[in-house]
Amino acid sequence: MLVSLRKIALAFGCVAAIAAAALLYAQPLFAHSGEYGAFTVYSDRPIDPAMERVIADAERRLRTSELYRPEEKFRLFVCNERWRLFLLTRSMSVGGKTDVLFTRNIYLREADASANRVLIGDAVLADAQARPLSYFVAHEAAHVIQSRRFGRFMALRHPRWLIEGHADLVAKAGDFDPALNRKLLNEGHPDLAEEYARTGLYRRYHLMVLSLMQVSGLTPAQLFDAPPPESVALRAASGPD
Repeated sequence: MLVSLRKIALAFGCVAAIAAAALLYAQPLFAHSGEYGAFTVYSDRPIDPAMERVIADAERRLRTSELYRPEEKFRLFVCNERWRLFLLTRSMSVGGKTDVLFTRNIYLREADASANRVLIGDAVLADAQARPLSYFVAHEAAHVIQSRRFGRFMALRHPRWLIEGHADLVAKAGDFDPALNRKLLNEGHPDLAEEYARTGLYRRYHLMVLSLMQVSGLTPAQLFDAPPPESVALRAASGPD
């Protein structure tokens, strides 16, 4: 019995070691790669030539941020096979995720570069028109930029509404109607609810960040240096009393 337990423990240890190695150095899991602007793209399937247009649009979105620097470089891994997505992100459902703590790698789920969209099976992507594939690339790259500017432990020092709201603002690159979203927020529309914001639709957080910038004149860097309470940001998003 003791020998069996040791074998089981050894097997689990080997699996854990392999998973940790993959998180730190994922390249061997992806047979295809290419250079596109500031991005090195890795994929477990041949890369569609349309990826060049997707990356160009993502870079256009990133250049709208004052935190962006022309010398920025990014590593993007497209996980068309779900097991790779789960191994590298610990999730089967995310559109994209960034390891801001160790590698600053960006991981995306299965995607159709020609159609500029992520593939989510039979589900309907919320806010799909404003969130093409290039949005997801830019959103996750914005987290890389945040990590480089404000430190690998930024999630421990900065509120989620600021981190995700700023990334959504950058990735949408102006494709956002603050007056309409403020109206929906005040009416209690589910697209602007906190519950939706926690699951990845960041319009509520986007409005909070944008409203703070407009009302106070603060830049994103200043907001990250001294984040106000969430209640203050929500009051700004709701509009004048």
